Amino acid sequence: MLLLVAYASLYPFEGWQWPVGADWKSAWQLPWPRWRDRADEWLNLLGYAPVGLALTVALLRGGLPPVAALALGVAIPSLLSYSMELLQLLLPRRVPSLRDWVGNTAGAALGSALALALHVSGWLQWVRVIRDRWFAGESAGALVLLLLWPAALLAPATLPFGLGQCWDEIEALFLWLLGQLPLSAWGLDLHLEPAAWTGERVAPSKPAQIMAIALGALSPLALCCAALSPGLRRLMPMGAMAALALGAMSLSTALNFGPAHALSWFTAEALVACVLCVPLALPFVWLSRRWCAALALMVLAVAVVLGAQMPIGVYHALNLQSWEQGRFIRFHGLALWVAWLWPYLAMGWLLRHLAAPTSRAV
Repeated sequence: MLLLVAYASLYPFEGWQWPVGADWKSAWQLPWPRWRDRADEWLNLLGYAPVGLALTVALLRGGLPPVAALALGVAIPSLLSYSMELLQLLLPRRVPSLRDWVGNTAGAALGSALALALHVSGWLQWVRVIRDRWFAGESAGALVLLLLWPAALLAPATLPFGLGQCWDEIEALFLWLLGQLPLSAWGLDLHLEPAAWTGERVAPSKPAQIMAIALGALSPLALCCAALSPGLRRLMPMGAMAALALGAMSLSTALNFGPAHALSWFTAEALVACVLCVPLALPFVWLSRRWCAALALMVLAVAVVLGAQMPIGVYHALNLQSWEQGRFIRFHGLALWVAWLWPYLAMGWLLRHLAAPTSRAV
């Protein structure tokens, strides 16, 4: 989590240089900006609260006394935030700010205090008992993936619930690496323009779009069932994941296009896909964990393949550019990387689960 926060704080990694006229002695004193952005202040506060919470919980479970865990749960994120603000001095597109550091430290303190309160009240032990009762076997990886899935939906996508679409970026990176080689000196003349830039993709049929949306929404439900013991008890977490999916998509649309357009993603195709997702999800309630894992692997693979056929529209490109250059700059890299990697990390966990002995994977 600390590495993810560092990534989000330093994105984009471009133009590293020492600012002209800056004194290294005064660089340690972060400036207090005159302007105030309420949204940015809330993001600084809430962004570090999970860091303080998770770190303090880990220290408490490690046997550290509560006071020491509370102090380290605040001090370590505060030092991390201060280091990130100092490094932002070297990035032209980032602005170091004492206000940001104060907000990050306050958020870490809030999360650490919440962790201590949960520990003293016994809620942490209760949550652990509930997790062991509901989730079977080694399901920590699946739980982390399920918690990351709503964050992945915050990044702009070509269609609702469309994750894992990083092939154009991989192609561009591969061609850039080829461009660094002296191919002409070796007598090779390759066309190094990405295929995605040479022409427009033809949009697939409406049924294919509906199926892509439905399978994208079904993916976390299938993953959830692969980590749960079979039976009707699966209906409650599946319903919670479905409600979380609708809320995350609405929040993502509101962040990208404004609160007035929060439900604009819920098109006719999305409505049909959500309705179709219900009969597709019901068989997972009674299937064994191994069968759920196998079917979830197939659902993820087909969803990624269908999503890759979707054309990148002009509005999506402009929306993505606003994330890269606007107020979402510090979260763009983090959310986008999660959106790119989530299906493949889920496939990795499912393959590991299927490769486990039958007694552990049933």
